[in-house]
Amino acid sequence: MTDDPRWEVLEESALTLADHEAITALLAQAFPDWSHWFLGSRSWSGMQPERRVLARDADGVVLAHVGIRRIFITVGDRDLLVGDTGLVAVAPRLQGTGMGRELMERARGVLEGLAVPFGFLGTGEDRVPFYARLGWETLGDDVVTDYTAFTAEGAGMPMTEQGGWMVLPVTSAREDWPTGSVRLNAQQV
Repeated sequence: MTDDPRWEVLEESALTLADHEAITALLAQAFPDWSHWFLGSRSWSGMQPERRVLARDADGVVLAHVGIRRIFITVGDRDLLVGDTGLVAVAPRLQGTGMGRELMERARGVLEGLAVPFGFLGTGEDRVPFYARLGWETLGDDVVTDYTAFTAEGAGMPMTEQGGWMVLPVTSAREDWPTGSVRLNAQQV
């Protein structure tokens, strides 16, 4: 890992233009297939997070990032408050060093501080094992999730996906997660 990164949790309203630019630079590196989203100071892809966990080096370069926002989603016929968790990124040169584990442990602390019943995360199937080792649980391949995806130009598009959806029990037990399909009723973080 890098020499003692500086970790911080910031509210969205506390971020400066320089913060957004530094986060954007990391996200463009970490998600090269989506780098067209992350230009200038656009440090989000869907809905802006309300909290961000960052690791920085001594020069202020952002090395790791996760965004979290409280939202209500519908599961089956029940509205449920979750901590929508996304934009999980570690600088490519630091992947595999333990920084991602540290980042997600700190994200868990933020979710606990927000007192949400569950963290909620969508990820690629290839990354499910990483999150599972950290206590996130898959909803299963049979769970369908509907949400609104936005293009880089801002056009909303309805999307339906199966698989890759995970929850982290925070103030509720996993057994308390309702059954049924999931509707985000919004954009993802």
